[in-house]
Amino acid sequence: MSGPQPGKTPGPLTAPFDSHSREPDNVARHFRYFGEIEAPKMDSRVYADYCAGVAEDSAMLELACRAMSSQPPPNVLFAAVKDLLLEDATRSDEARSLARFYPEVSGEAIPEEHAFAAFRAFCLRHADELDEGLRTGRTQTCVVHRGAIMLPTIGSLPRVAAAEGRVGLLEIGPSAGLNLRLDHYRYEYTRDGAIEATWGDEQAKPVLACAIRGEEAPPMPARFDVVARQGLELSPIDVGDARAVRWLRALIWPEHVERGRLMDEALAVAARVPAEIAAGDATTDLEASIERLPADAPRVVFATHALYQIPKEGRRMLADGIARASASQPVDFVTMESNLRGTSRIDCYAYEGGERAGHRVLAESDSHGRWIAWGREG
Repeated sequence: MSGPQPGKTPGPLTAPFDSHSREPDNVARHFRYFGEIEAPKMDSRVYADYCAGVAEDSAMLELACRAMSSQPPPNVLFAAVKDLLLEDATRSDEARSLARFYPEVSGEAIPEEHAFAAFRAFCLRHADELDEGLRTGRTQTCVVHRGAIMLPTIGSLPRVAAAEGRVGLLEIGPSAGLNLRLDHYRYEYTRDGAIEATWGDEQAKPVLACAIRGEEAPPMPARFDVVARQGLELSPIDVGDARAVRWLRALIWPEHVERGRLMDEALAVAARVPAEIAAGDATTDLEASIERLPADAPRVVFATHALYQIPKEGRRMLADGIARASASQPVDFVTMESNLRGTSRIDCYAYEGGERAGHRVLAESDSHGRWIAWGREG
């Protein structure tokens, strides 16, 4: 099956897909969904174009099906391609042609033309080189902007507020742990383009801008004193490992140049602010990780768009681990995950005495933390 003609767009998604299945028809539905819903939502014309083509192309679907069952094929395929371009965009004529659609590589604006033909030619020319990234790549996106959602959420938790902002943090799936350093960034919350609330040192970088939607502004903590920064990650990323950091950059979409700059600034913070990220599986190792948090501060476990990679039974095991850890001291569990509205919902689960003691929906937000609607159910 050949690729679609330039400008051809697949029809609407007609059936649900299983993100863990690698049957070509199922993966094609995943690409159609990604191209029709996710890419436009995140302002990516390039990835929408790729998705429309891949969904109709058997050779491209064969490549995409190599992604691990726990990982979304579109993200992994696109990152594996960008990773090779970041390594060497002059490796072939196909690479030079495709690099034009990546401002981070070309240094120029994305041309106003369809990108799939160049993408397909590059992938088929470099299929062997793409294989490792496809089979081992993880969507460890580490979106720094999500700190703009976590700061008011964690800071407003009753136990944290009562402790005057002291908190021990444990992140599930932290990647390089950039959001574990959220208290070292500057935040500007705007309404209709005007700054309504700020937090952090005026000279701090990165500066994370977040638009306020709805009547209620997110609460700014008077203090936010992180006394422990821990993470539990299947495959931890060392911020000093240039190859691993290149993969993080490869996960950033072509149009998101500003996001790349913010990541670079956050990586500079990570180089001087330590965090302890342990290799482990949250479904089996979370209880022990929580017990390593300091006992003299509220304990908060959080996850931002990480739980979708864990099957339902694994999420139940994860919750059971938090409950057991709460027998000795309370634990708050904050999640930021996709909802049926195509946005993100921010939930807080309180655990005490070995069981779940409460649940609140705190806000709705953009999946990358570009806006927040405090108090909205989502």
